[in-house]
Amino acid sequence: MHLSRIDLNLLVVFDTVYSEGGITAASRKLNLSQPAVSHALGRLRDLFGEPLFERQGRGIAPTPLARTIAGPVREALASVQRTLGSVGHFDPATATRHFRIGMREALETTALPALARAVCAAGPGLVLSSSRHERPRLEKDLATGEFDLALDVLLPVADRVPHERIIVDRLVVVARRGHPALRGARRRGLELAGYLELEHVQVSSRRRGPSPEDMALRALGQSRRIRLRCQSHAAACRIAADTDLVATVPQAYVEQVLERDTNVVTALPLAGLSLETYMYWPENSTADAANQWLRGQVREAIRASPR
Repeated sequence: MHLSRIDLNLLVVFDTVYSEGGITAASRKLNLSQPAVSHALGRLRDLFGEPLFERQGRGIAPTPLARTIAGPVREALASVQRTLGSVGHFDPATATRHFRIGMREALETTALPALARAVCAAGPGLVLSSSRHERPRLEKDLATGEFDLALDVLLPVADRVPHERIIVDRLVVVARRGHPALRGARRRGLELAGYLELEHVQVSSRRRGPSPEDMALRALGQSRRIRLRCQSHAAACRIAADTDLVATVPQAYVEQVLERDTNVVTALPLAGLSLETYMYWPENSTADAANQWLRGQVREAIRASPR
């Protein structure tokens, strides 16, 4: 029997007649006429090729076939009811859900710990994955469900892709403790001329091209001397701790991760420069209760992080 031949309402009638023990009681509970209930049972008899109920005195009794299918039918109807009831509602304590977030490595260190604590504490059936997303594919990966949301800088995505700014972070300069060029700079502040005299580690996830501080310097007609390019803030700070190179990194990373016994921190002498991070999610998930809950957890995790 193909599923397309089944009217779900017929199964509802069957379950009600079976549980109520008769057509009259079922018709009252379903708010249907007795002929309508009898007609539904007739259609079920035609579908199964044999009756599901038979006359017994003044009432009816389930046949062996009815007793066989009663449990599975009730379970299937309950499953459908749970599915319909979950629309517009998400209970993390009872839900089973694998959330997938696109996140660059640099942001994992600062944003992921608080988010992981919140998601894991919310319910035993919740799983969280963070993986690197390719920026040119982000719009497609969101649309196809590869990611439930993504965190990144402002990207040239279509207007239909929902996004909001969730992080505004400052940049600071990290150097080894005892760096000769920074003696006293923490007290009086590092000037732009002094910053340009230093040798730098450039941090970028891209293979080539300027980072935000380099673009800000270009706008001033200036440039810095880059001796090393790497992908990780952790690597840049470690290199800065072991050499005379300096690294320009987000303040949030410094406040949460930096080993203060090996590094010193001073303000970046570029007024008004900040790093902005945006949250992106699929257009068709804007009203989805589970996605709404996840977005709320991301906002709370960001607020809970030092910044």
